Amino acid sequence: MKKILHLITIGFSIILIGSAASMFQNGMNFSFTLFLELVFENGKSLINFTHLTYESPVGSGVERSIFPLIFEYYGYSLFILLGGFSLSLLSALLLTYITFFVPPSIRIGMKRTVGLLEAIPDMFIIVIVQLGFIAFYRETGILLFEVVGAFKRPIVLPLLTFAILPCFFFYRMMLLMFEDELTKPYIELAMGKGLSRGKILWKHVTRNCLLSVVNHSKAVILLLLTNLVMLEVIYNLYGMTWFMINHITGQIVTFSILMIFLPLYFLEATAKRWITHLTGEEVPG
Repeated sequence: MKKILHLITIGFSIILIGSAASMFQNGMNFSFTLFLELVFENGKSLINFTHLTYESPVGSGVERSIFPLIFEYYGYSLFILLGGFSLSLLSALLLTYITFFVPPSIRIGMKRTVGLLEAIPDMFIIVIVQLGFIAFYRETGILLFEVVGAFKRPIVLPLLTFAILPCFFFYRMMLLMFEDELTKPYIELAMGKGLSRGKILWKHVTRNCLLSVVNHSKAVILLLLTNLVMLEVIYNLYGMTWFMINHITGQIVTFSILMIFLPLYFLEATAKRWITHLTGEEVPG
């Protein structure tokens, strides 16, 4: 019951966000009465979501149903979002393992480098990666990946660009957690029994750190969502956020945010149940 109420509360918050966006659609026209009307309209539109329309082309006054076209935009954004999250997490885990098998001097250098790279603004990294591939193409004539999108919807370059900053975040976080975990008494006991460093890291340290990783996943998802907007605009990728920005109405904003939120919510709930089963510790909500 508590989870259902939590889900309803978040859904209502999304309706409020969509209603606020509607008030700035044609200039700044704030009115509490108007806001309540928009809340009612956006809530009603979610019940009758199959009747949602968008203007195509923009400014023509011609209304078209968002279905089934919206699934193309939605599927692409969801793939980039979840793919970027998975790639950043796995890359960070691999880097963390490598860090604990290199000499201390190299380990310190890796930490400092990641600290500097993490301070670079998101937009700067997205632009630099794109310009880097363009420069490589101009010099060699070899196009490794598609650089811009539209309906072609490239995969590799946006995915790699999208995963860079979250990878740094996960890596720095895992380093701190692994270092803290390696100081605990059970590690000395495991080493005394003759377990290898790799087996200790994989079987014990990683499992015990999963709890903290899930707890910090919300911050990473927020970072990814912010980057997704910039990525789709800069690369001209026809994804869900691109569609939402270019056809901004209260109903479309509300429906789009809800579509992105729901799979993330259920994936987080599933991850918490899995971590609880694996470690025996309940993940806080």
